[in-house]
Amino acid sequence: MATFTEHYDLIKPGTDDYYDVADFNENMDAIDTQLYQAEQDMAGVSEKIGNPGDEGEDTLFGLLHPNNQPEEKADFYRYSKTEIKHQIKDWAALPASGSATYWTYLKLLNVYAKKSGSIYVKLATTQQGIASIIMLSKTTNTILTSPEKTKIQNMDAGVNFEFADFKVEYVNSASSSVSKENEWIFPVTAGTEYTFLLQVNNAKSMTVNEFSVGYTDTKEA
Repeated sequence: MATFTEHYDLIKPGTDDYYDVADFNENMDAIDTQLYQAEQDMAGVSEKIGNPGDEGEDTLFGLLHPNNQPEEKADFYRYSKTEIKHQIKDWAALPASGSATYWTYLKLLNVYAKKSGSIYVKLATTQQGIASIIMLSKTTNTILTSPEKTKIQNMDAGVNFEFADFKVEYVNSASSSVSKENEWIFPVTAGTEYTFLLQVNNAKSMTVNEFSVGYTDTKEA
């Protein structure tokens, strides 16, 4: 007695059945149909995958092509020397008539970090005396609310603050002005307002030729 295959119902004659050409042909037709359908399905898959180098959006390789990738975004700052967010130029921070005999604060600006990451800082000065740049994460309300490009107060007046990070570059000159240019990368934490100050000591003059802060939310080319 004939039985049938599990998946395609091909006829399986029993040992006591007579050979029937019709059964053989029916099996061949069923096999032919299934093989052809599988071939067509594979061709469709290959078309959807495409080939390396495809640039269109109708294949998988095309979608993966760099030209079809969205601009990379990030939830953090990347420092940038070209995308400048804050800048001060040609500020006579301490004229010759306003020399400082002790540490004096010169406020540059506040930077509020909406994201964590790192920012680029450039400082170019011409001065007579000793100076350093500091970055504060916590300071007094007087310093925080003071306008940028202002002289705050002497260090011995009792200023409380917390360093976020700081870099020091000393310039010593008693008789002539010296120009200095430095660059740094500062880390920042989201939700923190940072204050940049210059500390000046025994200075006869101080001009900020350029103070720049740069960062970006996107990957630079």
